Amino acid sequence: MNWAEIAVSSVAALFAAFLGAVLTLASQQLITARDRRRVRKAEQERFADMTIADGSSATSLKKLRLPEFESRLPSAELNGPYFYLTEISLQNFRCFTDTTIALRYPYEAGTGRHKNVNLLLGNNGSGKSSVLRAVAMTALGPILEGSATGFRPYRLVREGQAEARIAASFAFSSDTEGRQLLAELSLRRRGTVEQIKWTPGGKSWGGVFDESSPFFFVLGYGVNRRVADVARAEPSLEVGRSGRRYQRVSSLFDETVALVPFGAWLPSALKRRQGEVRDVLRRLLPENVEFTNRFEGEQPVFRRNGIEVPFRALSDGLQSYVGWLGDLLFHLDAAAPAYAFHEVGGIVMVDEIDLLLHPAWQRDVVPTVGGLFPKIQFIFTTHSPIVTGTLESQNLILAEESLEDSNSVLRRLDARVHGLSAEQLLLSSYFDLRSTRAPDAMPALEDLARRAVDGDETARRKYIDALARGLPTEEPLGD
Repeated sequence: MNWAEIAVSSVAALFAAFLGAVLTLASQQLITARDRRRVRKAEQERFADMTIADGSSATSLKKLRLPEFESRLPSAELNGPYFYLTEISLQNFRCFTDTTIALRYPYEAGTGRHKNVNLLLGNNGSGKSSVLRAVAMTALGPILEGSATGFRPYRLVREGQAEARIAASFAFSSDTEGRQLLAELSLRRRGTVEQIKWTPGGKSWGGVFDESSPFFFVLGYGVNRRVADVARAEPSLEVGRSGRRYQRVSSLFDETVALVPFGAWLPSALKRRQGEVRDVLRRLLPENVEFTNRFEGEQPVFRRNGIEVPFRALSDGLQSYVGWLGDLLFHLDAAAPAYAFHEVGGIVMVDEIDLLLHPAWQRDVVPTVGGLFPKIQFIFTTHSPIVTGTLESQNLILAEESLEDSNSVLRRLDARVHGLSAEQLLLSSYFDLRSTRAPDAMPALEDLARRAVDGDETARRKYIDALARGLPTEEPLGD
């Protein structure tokens, strides 16, 4: 056999091997798709059984003191399971005496971008975090009602009141047919103890008791987003102790709860998800940060500005953000293994989404996360005008506190915010600052402004200079 024949034979062998690999990969993907369809069908059948076994019915609404919630459902083009909060009413709950607010949800009717994003604004103590807790409690009421989870309400009933009530309307689907679900949760104070009573409205709430089901997916994050050390035993990671559904929202109520570490689940997820995890991380991480697909012991290794850094050596801000992303992907994977990440429909709440994030990334985080998970209803809180400016007024909810009676209300303001600068937003009714300048600089600036208006040319020059370059520190402003 001459060299030409050998070359042709080698090329043919390589092509055959390549074709075999392609066919093998195609068959694996076909099997995966078939397996996912089978799992989804089994989930639908199991849910149907739970629905029949559920003793609640629409007639139970007569026993509830619910507001007249409108039945709002996503458009028919939204397929698959979903669970969204459409409206919530709070009575004597923490700082709220009586307030009701409607929320945005994926695939809702109407105009505007980021239909799956809600952003809560307000001063400290105005009730932003309380709203997140109220959502979690109402959505998972039957799980929290007993003592098995270890959940204990603490000072949730408004001071001076004996009882608090939360009523909510949800949009729900286990397949292709949407329906409205209603629920009411009451908190009664007896001495120093607060007791929960949850009442359903609708026939489909039985599925909330199946923790392996993708239905009724609710996830919540408090401000203390600490990632657990893989080498240590963490009570918050022991599913059997508190239950998976409560574990997903427990950091809203317990600041000691830790996030699931990457090393505990990422290696197996990378194998099962065939690159989906890597793709999501690539799109969600800042431009100068990437996952290397390598591990140093149990820690994933990232590349930041060309330098490889294990997770624990990242800055606090990146650890907080990357740790939150990892925990989010873990729970999506655990709750809905038969669905791609972007196919899962549920509620995800994050307190202070801008926590420890550099301003450059604050401009991107909400649009990026909201766009990558289009079927997730996000409820964020923030103090950042930069995050606020990436959204529109339809996405914003203001928790406004009355200084006279410490009572807060939730409301929307009809004002254009998208694209405004941080300075403009801080001086708007959403943040209500008189000035963004240092308080001790204001008297001097105001004095210069008055003198400039009165015709003092020297004061006019100093005022313009102070606005452009700041106040001088070595010479007096006056003479």
